[in-house]
Amino acid sequence: MAMIAVLAILATACGGGSEEAEPVPGTTGDTIADTASVESVTDGAPVAPPATATGDDRGENGDDEGEGEPERLEDFLGFSFDDPEANAAFAADMERRVQESIALCMAQEGFEYIPAVRPQDAGFFSFEQEEYARERGFGITTWFGEEGIFAAGDEEWVDPNGEIIASLSESEMDAYQEVLYGEISFGDPGPSGEVESIGDLWGGGCNGKAYEEVYGAMTAVFTELGPQLEELNQRVEADPRFREAEEIWAGCMADRGFPYDTQETMFEQVNEEFGRRLDEIVGNVDAYFDPFTGMSEEEVQQFWEERSQEEIEDFFDQARQEAMAGIDQEALAALQQEERDIAVASFECGEELNETVMEVFREYEGDFVKENRDVLERLRT
Repeated sequence: MAMIAVLAILATACGGGSEEAEPVPGTTGDTIADTASVESVTDGAPVAPPATATGDDRGENGDDEGEGEPERLEDFLGFSFDDPEANAAFAADMERRVQESIALCMAQEGFEYIPAVRPQDAGFFSFEQEEYARERGFGITTWFGEEGIFAAGDEEWVDPNGEIIASLSESEMDAYQEVLYGEISFGDPGPSGEVESIGDLWGGGCNGKAYEEVYGAMTAVFTELGPQLEELNQRVEADPRFREAEEIWAGCMADRGFPYDTQETMFEQVNEEFGRRLDEIVGNVDAYFDPFTGMSEEEVQQFWEERSQEEIEDFFDQARQEAMAGIDQEALAALQQEERDIAVASFECGEELNETVMEVFREYEGDFVKENRDVLERLRT
């Protein structure tokens, strides 16, 4: 399901995304909407599946006969869905373009910036659904207490711009960061009473400009194709073969004690339920917890002015340890294991559904490419 998962992420992330927590791939059989909530892009009505042939019968599928297999979406996206090394190279090339653009922009503003491309690990692109399900479940509660995993594999990489920034005075550093990332603006107090930061998709400064320059075309394409992607998803889900395979999945899940009628229902329920239960256990101690709770604005300002970097890090570590000490670790571990159990069951029950979704998707994919070729061609320029 790697192809459909990546397509879904692109369609959602590049199209503005959804405010809801998106289901993390850890099961099989994910259709486009299941994997990344493309429903947030459009509310298109279900479309009955057309009478299409498989990719092997291109002529009967409405395409020109004698021209080979129908083109796939990956032909336009620029990367492969089943070649981790090629994808790592693609990601590195895209990041290289971003970094070179940042360096040029910074130079035009009178600042030095060294293009800095982190090494791309091919293993990151060879996603193993079963392994993820067993270790991380759906990724809803299992990250708690192990936030360091997000930086794993990057410890040895050193940003060459660190030395440049360290050599600047405080005022020079402020100017440098403003040119690099833009001004930080704040809006009116939100529902919680706290002032919320306002930002666009790319961010500001040379950094935001560079990412928009490199990824802007892809964003525009998938924003424009949001309704068509939803229609493609609905065609797959309306196919009798998909419905039959999902019934088999549901029966298997029920036998294991997890009665969900559909994967979409499962994703919706586990995200809501496990997110709520995690909050009940850990309270406000999350990845963004505020160690300055109870301190005045003046005290916080004084803290930043008087503490060394080492003292700041020690303060945050101690504050988090104290907060973690008040958490019921047994309840947390039980909740995380329950999440893993459901994710593993869904993976193991989803073999036939996984194969069916891929088979049905491939049959409709050729028509999608043909009908939207003029838009997809922008990704090649």
